[in-house]
Amino acid sequence: MISVEKTSRVLNHFNIAFTESAVLSYLQHGQLEKSPRIENGYYSRNTKYGYSVNVDSLMNFLLNRGVTEKEIKVILSA
Repeated sequence: MISVEKTSRVLNHFNIAFTESAVLSYLQHGQLEKSPRIENGYYSRNTKYGYSVNVDSLMNFLLNRGVTEKEIKVILSA
């Protein structure tokens, strides 16, 4: 699970989407999958959404747009 806010920053890094609204649109259209809300740690306290983004769907989304798995792992671990 990854927060909507962090997903927005990841997509921004790869010049795919620049706002949280874009992430919400991808979720609404089924291009990304929702996960239960993160319930512990920093992102549970600092998110305004009641759900998060499934990391596997984000990985597939980025791979389909030509991003390498190595690049994805580097940015997700940051």
